Amino acid sequence: MIRRTLTAAIAAVGLAAVTPLAASAARPAPVLPSPVAKAQAAGTCNLSVTNRVALGRPLTIIPGKITGDCVRAGNSSGWNLIHPTKGEGTFIAWDDRNPEADGTWWLSAGDPIGAQTFQAGGSGNYLDGVSYTQNNVPVTVKLAAGAWISSSRTADVVTLKGTSLLYSVSNNNYFKRSAGGVFQFREIGQTNWQTLKSVWTNSKGEVTLAYRYSKTRDYRFSLYSTSISWDLGSATTRR
Repeated sequence: MIRRTLTAAIAAVGLAAVTPLAASAARPAPVLPSPVAKAQAAGTCNLSVTNRVALGRPLTIIPGKITGDCVRAGNSSGWNLIHPTKGEGTFIAWDDRNPEADGTWWLSAGDPIGAQTFQAGGSGNYLDGVSYTQNNVPVTVKLAAGAWISSSRTADVVTLKGTSLLYSVSNNNYFKRSAGGVFQFREIGQTNWQTLKSVWTNSKGEVTLAYRYSKTRDYRFSLYSTSISWDLGSATTRR
């Protein structure tokens, strides 16, 4: 898909003071008014976007929202996503003159993971030339995980098998991997989960637990968060 920038639109309306947002190989960055100090601003423009993101496909498009004085006709506002070691990455922006600035964050499989911050890239109004101050928004990107559970019962012996998976950016699939997790149970009719046993899957991403319990319960297998992946619970099995 060919995606253009805001450069042509900015030139057409004659706005001079502009600063480009960070470039992206998949999505050309728009050009927006320069960030301004509070004393020079006509008001505020604040971004809100989910701060916990799981990277589990080649492209994830995440909607954002803006609030404040900038929310009116002529708005042109954007934020750069800054990684502490890799610098400027992708962006999120609003400008009705350009389809790139549609208020969405494009997260590609090749983008860095970890804690990052959306920082002010410029906010103003192309109809009357006023500018706005912007907030900074911290977000954390991790790889998506997968958790499976299967179960069986022989008399009063319940056997649970948990499987842990992690998304591979290079292969665009989920592979089994060793990880820490926990088998949990829930009594029938209850809503709260309780710990049955903390476990660690083997190199094939699998772990099995057998124990005696005569009554029926719900079970699930949950993974713990790590530095590169989020915690996750499996579907429920009843035995």
